[in-house]
Parts: sequence; C-alpha cells; structure tokens
Amino acid sequence: MSEDKFEKTKDTVLSHVQNLFEELEQEMAVSHQEKYALLEDAFENASDHDELRVAFEQWFTEHADELNLDYADADELWAEAIGEDVSLDKDKEEDEEDYEEEDDFTDNSSKEEEF
Repeated sequence: MSEDKFEKTKDTVLSHVQNLFEELEQEMAVSHQEKYALLEDAFENASDHDELRVAFEQWFTEHADELNLDYADADELWAEAIGEDVSLDKDKEEDEEDYEEEDDFTDNSSKEEEF
C-alpha cells in the first residue's frame, strides 16, 4: 500500500510543478506580447530611420531588464536586427582604444630630469 501512496505523491507533486511552469510560461508569453506591442506602437509614431532608432533605444532602455535580453545594449540588438556585423565594429573600436592607450604611455626612461 505504501508503494501506491509513493506513486500518488510523486505524480501529484510532478503535476503541480508542471502546472506552475505552464502558468509561468503563459504569463511570460503575455508579457512578451505586451512588450512587442509597445515597440510596434513606438515605431508607428516614427517618421524616419533616426526616429525609429530613437524609439527602439527608448523601448530597449525601458524593457530590456524585464525581458532578460542577452544584449549589452540597444546598439548590439539593433545591429543584429538590421544585419550589421557588430563583432567587426566592436573589434575596430577596441583596436582604436588600444592604439590610443599606447600613445598615453611613452617611454621617458631615456630622458634625464633636470633640477
């Protein structure tokens, strides 16, 4: 008899957890639909490319944390969405920064200080 109780308890707990997950998934889907609708509305008010970009950046700033997007910033997601290669742009920026840092550190060891 204890085997039946074990199986019933196991099935009851698994069923309860599965129902919780389904509710969470439904809530997440509704939330994502709402966020998407907000982006659509923001885009409706834009009249050119620059305004689209501003609307997107505002939307991203307001909702990225809630959506747990795996993007460092709006620029990265925007670039991916329109098909730009962000990695090449970031590599170029990093190379430029490295070059600027090298200029900041000059070798003054050969110069004699005069007092």
